[in-house]
Amino acid sequence: MGYGPQEFRAYVEPDVSTFYNAPPGSKTRSKPKHPGWAAKFINMSNKRVRLFWDPRNGGPGSPITILQPFEAGGTASFPRHEFYVTPYEDEQEILHRWSISPPQAVYYYDPITVPGDEEATQTNLDNLSVQEFESYRRHVDNRDFAKHYFNFTGREYLSMYPRNKPSHKIWRADYFGQEHWVTTRETHFVEHPQLEELSPIKKTEGRKRVLRDDDPRLLQQYRTQEPYLNMTLKVLSCAPRAFEINNFLSQTEVDHIMYLTTGMELHRSTTAGEETGTERDQTRNTRTSLNTWVYREKDQIIDTIYRRAADLLRIDEALMRPRSKDEYPKMGSKGSIAEALQLVHYDVGQEYTAHHDFGYSNMFSSPKQPQRFATVLLYLNEPEEGGETEFPRWVNAETREGLAVEPQIGKAVLFYSQLGDGNMDDWSHHAALPVKKGEKWLMNLWVWDPVYQ
Repeated sequence: MGYGPQEFRAYVEPDVSTFYNAPPGSKTRSKPKHPGWAAKFINMSNKRVRLFWDPRNGGPGSPITILQPFEAGGTASFPRHEFYVTPYEDEQEILHRWSISPPQAVYYYDPITVPGDEEATQTNLDNLSVQEFESYRRHVDNRDFAKHYFNFTGREYLSMYPRNKPSHKIWRADYFGQEHWVTTRETHFVEHPQLEELSPIKKTEGRKRVLRDDDPRLLQQYRTQEPYLNMTLKVLSCAPRAFEINNFLSQTEVDHIMYLTTGMELHRSTTAGEETGTERDQTRNTRTSLNTWVYREKDQIIDTIYRRAADLLRIDEALMRPRSKDEYPKMGSKGSIAEALQLVHYDVGQEYTAHHDFGYSNMFSSPKQPQRFATVLLYLNEPEEGGETEFPRWVNAETREGLAVEPQIGKAVLFYSQLGDGNMDDWSHHAALPVKKGEKWLMNLWVWDPVYQ
């Protein structure tokens, strides 16, 4: 790495044969039909630049994001797609172009190093401030590390070196159909409480919201009589790690969520990293659904869903809400690591094309590199046709087609956006396929690591 040996414990994907409990080398990995890929762009300069996708039709480029000095951004893309960067102040001057060429997923804009001209390179380095030079050096180290990581694992390094491994549990996914069992005290609601019994929960209560194992649950009288709810996680995919959990929600809980939509205003869903305010704002057709947000503190039933999800993930529920000062003081934040529930509606023809839930952390403004860690999808109805959740690049030895998960009322799907070594999982590419008949309702719960930002 230029300043001595460094040790890194990397995740190496197992032989696909083991996903079938078969001897290593006995099966061959199928090449997915979907050619999509992550595309990360790193600005190694001390100037802000704009990143554009080039449609190659003679028209203007489509703005993706603004890359701050020595920071990164990106999107999901396809082979031979073209991107370029311009100065922040002048969208007409093209500084650098790239053509996407898998397996490369990380692309660098480096105007500092001039290949074959050491004198020009040194002049550019001399013009950097001390802080800028340190930022540039760290990017050079990251680029060197990424080469070693790719040679060792066969994957591109989509984080910034060094990034710690996830601080939360990742369920094992050793073979298809593998099952894990979790018990929770957050049992199902089977009868709807009276409306006057449901009330918002104060965010400021902190530790007062803790429920011990022997404490009654919120509105216990409207729940099942059993003291525990058993949840079974079944492995759908080993790479990416994806699981289904049947009957995560009861019909009463689903009905309550749908009741909450009454009077709510749904807005056109956006994609992470969309840029506005440029000369050429874009209309994205990757996501055509409508959505709104439901916060944990909405009422006791929504709070219960968060607590149950925390047990499913083996995460203390206190991490998924605002905390008192004495709860996890070393985290450096009292905020929840979970986002509000995103309630999404798809009508006929609406979809969300293949994308990633993770983004690209800014290493210097956010040294811990916070990112989405896990996604829990909660299905609220069953479309008459279509609307499956697809993992188009799942690793298997049987088909080139994507893994399509059918929506079922009350079912949850859990998948991880991070690998066990702290890298982002490019295989976590997923899509909401178009609804062909009927409609689709679901909720997304995103949990971050190490903190939510």
